[in-house]
Amino acid sequence: MSSVDNGGSAANGGEPPRNTRHPTGIRVTVALLAAMCVLLGPVGYAKGVAAETNSAAEWFTLGFGASVGLPLLGAAIATVAGDRRAAMYSLVLLAWPVVFVTALHLHTGT
Repeated sequence: MSSVDNGGSAANGGEPPRNTRHPTGIRVTVALLAAMCVLLGPVGYAKGVAAETNSAAEWFTLGFGASVGLPLLGAAIATVAGDRRAAMYSLVLLAWPVVFVTALHLHTGT
């Protein structure tokens, strides 16, 4: 049996290993998820506000899934890849629903 050291090495100050192979690919993936979040969240919510009773729930669910689920997915991907900064930026997007819901309600007056 061999023992595997999953901790950091003395070369990088005891820090866990970082993603050095494809950091740009991880950040591009997180950026695409963020763009989809920023676009699809408000669209789904606005269509839910304007929809009839039967289809409003589906639009609200799609808007919520896009505006909350996609940043969480991006943060999970970045965390597994070892990119803490991209994970942090993904989690900051969780404030986006508060911004666009407030803006839509102030604009429509409802």
